[in-house]
Amino acid sequence: MLMITQSEIERLLAPSDYIDLIEDAFAAHARGETSPSRLSHLDSPPGEFHIKAAGIGGVVAVKIGACFYDRPATLGLPSIVGVIALFDAANGQPLLFLESATVTRLRTAAATAVAVRHLAVPDATTLAVLGTGAQAAAHIAAVREVRPIERILVWGRDAAKTARFAAQHSAEATGTPAEAARQASVVVTLTPSTDPYLGLRDVRPGTLVAAVGSDAPAKRELHDDLLAAATLITDVTHQCVEVGELHHRPQTPVKAELGEIVLGTKTGREHADDLVVFDSTGTAVQDVAAAQALYAAAMKNGAGRPLPLWE
Repeated sequence: MLMITQSEIERLLAPSDYIDLIEDAFAAHARGETSPSRLSHLDSPPGEFHIKAAGIGGVVAVKIGACFYDRPATLGLPSIVGVIALFDAANGQPLLFLESATVTRLRTAAATAVAVRHLAVPDATTLAVLGTGAQAAAHIAAVREVRPIERILVWGRDAAKTARFAAQHSAEATGTPAEAARQASVVVTLTPSTDPYLGLRDVRPGTLVAAVGSDAPAKRELHDDLLAAATLITDVTHQCVEVGELHHRPQTPVKAELGEIVLGTKTGREHADDLVVFDSTGTAVQDVAAAQALYAAAMKNGAGRPLPLWE
């Protein structure tokens, strides 16, 4: 079994590499070439654990991710931490063990970029990022890979942190989510909110809203009226029913999963003024595709080190 470190993860694949990689993974899921993406959730106050598993291309990955929002204050460490284990699907042999938060950050931003590539208006040049946590910078970089973004507006609950983040990323700090969203063609919501804060009146016709923060039953960022008015695209519908924005308004019709849009078997946006919501809960299919690619890159480049579990 091989182990790779966080710095090796960042070196073996460029952030932009994840976009096509994750697009291909969504397409494979739509073709039925992956094992079902599974999710378990465990509350552990004041935090929570997510356990996700899926298979693709002869391998299976299992991720255990912990999310404790007091870690920065109590430990001086990021709020999200975890591990991924990659296995040979034919015989169960463990292949790779790696840190998961870096992978999660990059594959999540890549999924949003895939959604922007297929669902945003072609001339989208303004991006609103709601939330200034670890995902924010990765999302700015990923969206810029697929659209000619000229203007970025950011909002966060901490005004001072928002101002610092905006200065670091040549963005404009805003005082409210609506102030940012009303000016944007693409809106990405990246908060752990349990109370919806973005409604229909806060977005323009034609906007793509990538709702990324809702990945547990209690989390929610979008008001009912926004979901009701939008064309809804999911990453994996059954998971969105469990933990996504769809969980809070299950009667919302789902037009397609993102993989079906990628394949062209279903349509997403049909008109320039369509309001589209991408319900992104983060799937194990993304994790296993990323882990498989990192394993191949590590073997090719002689990275990592043996993990002697059986000594």
